[in-house]
Amino acid sequence: MRSIQPELFIPRSQHKQLKKVIAEAFRSRDRIAPFLNAEVRRAALCDDAHLPETCVAPNRQVSYRLDWGPASAYRTLVYPGDLTDEEAQISLLSPIGVALLGLKTGDEMLVFLPGSGFHKLYVEGVRPVPD
Repeated sequence: MRSIQPELFIPRSQHKQLKKVIAEAFRSRDRIAPFLNAEVRRAALCDDAHLPETCVAPNRQVSYRLDWGPASAYRTLVYPGDLTDEEAQISLLSPIGVALLGLKTGDEMLVFLPGSGFHKLYVEGVRPVPD
């Protein structure tokens, strides 16, 4: 049985920076590079002003859950070079970060986590980073 992947939306202003992250990930032979590349390629580009508020994007906060576990605290999706606090942030180059990119509140997707296999990822909520 094939799982249908949810639609992804990424802000047009982030596309160039995402492509740079992908290129660097391939250069450094990061195992997540093909997954990030595939997700960015299948995503629809959206003008920033029209990106739904419920859509996960860099510099937005997201709460998610794995399988039937509890919802996570809100964490900010950040580019790998901006990661400073793993408790409050999620790197775009992590399996969960890549899987979350472009999803909307209520979406679900399979994600492979090294060491524990496949899990169902659910987006519980998305919000802007507080000022």
